[in-house]
Amino acid sequence: MALSVYKKGQGTAARGIAGLVALLLGVWAAHQMWFTVYGWHWPYRVFMTALIAFIFGGLPLYLILFHRQVADLLIETQQEMRKVAWSTRGEVISSSIVVLVTVALLAMFIFITDRILLALAQLLGIY
Repeated sequence: MALSVYKKGQGTAARGIAGLVALLLGVWAAHQMWFTVYGWHWPYRVFMTALIAFIFGGLPLYLILFHRQVADLLIETQQEMRKVAWSTRGEVISSSIVVLVTVALLAMFIFITDRILLALAQLLGIY
């Protein structure tokens, strides 16, 4: 059976991003392995580096392009992302401000409560 891309043309953005991540992971893993086995003889060093590049880069790339379940997941993910109702910039900014103010108030409440309880414990001789 010849290798052909499963559902070619579908989920190209999701597959492209996943493929790029797989490629970068493979390059990074191979780079790390090359310097990890620095003292090894040259053929063993090349073999181990190529093996790690295949495991962390080639195998995920194969799964992204040819494995039915992985490809279907990426295709469905891209289709669902098209259905998302994205917030406007103003909504994101106002929501972020509300979250930051709430976190600051909660931090102040916890700090003040902690100081009061600490003072009470010292007054009672517990701490």
